[in-house]
Amino acid sequence: MRLGAPIAALAAVAFALAAPASSAPERLARNGLIAYTNEVHAAELYLANADGSGLTRLTDDEAPSRWPSLSPDGAKVAFASNREGAWNVYVENVDGSGLKNVSADAQLPFGFDGYPDWSPDGTKLAFTANAGQGGLDVVVYEFRTGVLKVVTGGRADDIRPRWSPDGTKIAYAQGDETGFHVCVVNADGSGFRQLTNAQGWQFEPTWSPDGTKIAYTTWPNQTSDIFVMNADGSGAHDITNTPRAQDTQASWSSAGIAFRSTRDGVDGVYVMQADGSDVRRFSAKGEFEGDPNWSRDGRRLVFMSGREARSSIAVSAPDDTQFRQLTNGPWFDSDPSWAPNGRRLAFTRNTARTVSDIYVMSSVGSSLRNLTRRRGLSWSPAWSPDGKRIAFVHFEGFGAQIWVMNANGTKKRPLTSTGSWNVHPTWSPDGKRVAYAGTRGGEDDVYVLDLRTHRERRVTRNAESPSWSPDGRWIAFSGYGPDSIATDVCKVRPDGSGRTQVTHSASDNRSPSWSPDGTSIVYEQDQFWGHDTDIWYVSANGGPERQAVSFNWPQFTPSWQPLR
Repeated sequence: MRLGAPIAALAAVAFALAAPASSAPERLARNGLIAYTNEVHAAELYLANADGSGLTRLTDDEAPSRWPSLSPDGAKVAFASNREGAWNVYVENVDGSGLKNVSADAQLPFGFDGYPDWSPDGTKLAFTANAGQGGLDVVVYEFRTGVLKVVTGGRADDIRPRWSPDGTKIAYAQGDETGFHVCVVNADGSGFRQLTNAQGWQFEPTWSPDGTKIAYTTWPNQTSDIFVMNADGSGAHDITNTPRAQDTQASWSSAGIAFRSTRDGVDGVYVMQADGSDVRRFSAKGEFEGDPNWSRDGRRLVFMSGREARSSIAVSAPDDTQFRQLTNGPWFDSDPSWAPNGRRLAFTRNTARTVSDIYVMSSVGSSLRNLTRRRGLSWSPAWSPDGKRIAFVHFEGFGAQIWVMNANGTKKRPLTSTGSWNVHPTWSPDGKRVAYAGTRGGEDDVYVLDLRTHRERRVTRNAESPSWSPDGRWIAFSGYGPDSIATDVCKVRPDGSGRTQVTHSASDNRSPSWSPDGTSIVYEQDQFWGHDTDIWYVSANGGPERQAVSFNWPQFTPSWQPLR
């Protein structure tokens, strides 16, 4: 569950290079291994007919690929991927042949390149790039000459460009201290105009087929909707109006507007008429999909899908060495948790959309055992300090509660009953209390439950993913500090005092876990531009933030091995 509404006004791009993990103090080596979730094939590209038939997979890479765009003749697809260690723009034939790294050919510096869009005549590609001018810019690459032109420039971030149907203009979103606004510029860089002025975000523009209107994403309340305005910025109105769902990523063609939505609980691609009527789900129910983009004739749709996604449990040292993959198969493994002696790992395995159980295995991946095998969903295991019990989250019928069981799976019983959603359990070092994130009145807060008195106490507000320090003096969590522009790793004392911001990032930091000696915190960082999650660590007192695991596929839910 994510905290808060969309973040307005981003600071510097979080892809800036951090100090290498190998420069960390020698004490990190004594802290052993970090277990984490590896996710592969989480964002592959697919092509299908407008009615959903004729599904074809376009990419097959462990690193994610996003933001596909079909060439006007339908023979090629442009997209972005971080398969080479940074987000670059690529072009390939729809049969998978002829892969071309456009970013490399254009000799762009290291950074973020993405959101490609073909010119109507198919000779150029507009995209967002780090062109070395202080911010992200809209650039145009001409295939015939190999010349790259910076269209926008300046220190603002200019993202997600889209050509007008006649090829004379480019719409895009520009970020400043108040948020993002939809802007238009001539294809040669002249004639800049800002079309939206409301506070917050207005971005992801897309032109109507006749070029007279622009659809875009904005947040009229706490959730996003698709708006449509005239091409001069007048007449803006909401065409989706879904206060309980996020509607984003519109793409307009003669066949209607395709967009991404959470209205069925899982992000999927939908199609509607230009006035917002006749909404239908294009994605299969339950499939995670997004980034829709029409072919020019509206007959085919290219999109990102996680239908082939898999996740596994892996371990690595904090300096990215000693990598071992412990699980591998047609399932989703996540939430690894080390036993206090470091010899076993508990984790969550999803074998189907409605099956989620707690498993235990040895630290080398052997002796696998399912501990729950019951109705409902179970996840997020946490060992007690003496290794005799495991707390976990259980969902059955309605709501999620913290449960506990013996380490062999016997004597399961609930610990919480207050509120409808209690997750992320973590034990105090003395085993007498359990902290967790609870939702009360729509707000995520951290609570502590005294197992002797069974009294619950709120420790801090607007927080999630708590993790108790080995010495018992602090609880780390994901939340906001005084200068946060995204969720940061923070810490608070168990009595609720001393709330302190530990990280200072332009990207969301979540799922903190302490090093066994209590001097460092490992966490997952979701890079804003590419939505690519990596494992980072920081001193428990703050300071330089360093990447611990740097593979090109996403990693989640780290857990640091106990000292033996």
